[in-house]
Amino acid sequence: MIVEIVPLPLLSDNYGYLLIDAATKRAAIVDCSEAGPVLDEVARRGLRLEAILSTHHHFDHVGGNEEVARAIPGIRVLGSRVDESRVPAITEGLSDGDEFEVIGRRG
Repeated sequence: MIVEIVPLPLLSDNYGYLLIDAATKRAAIVDCSEAGPVLDEVARRGLRLEAILSTHHHFDHVGGNEEVARAIPGIRVLGSRVDESRVPAITEGLSDGDEFEVIGRRG
């Protein structure tokens, strides 16, 4: 199974990255700084967005988390356990060495 990685321009000077399993149409977004372009691209491609992966708490990486979480009830929002209080809509805090699964892949 191949994961397609699609850079998605966000804000005026940033990118998020869609992780897509083309066979199943399952997807995750890495660093969702704004919701609109993410939700538009997911709809355009007919994807099922399952998770937001937040690399850290800065707004230009998590600014769209809450809006996406409102648009897709039950979506998983993963981020650093250390940053749990600063990552909007976080549902799963991770520590160094933790393994997790998204779009059918374990890492």
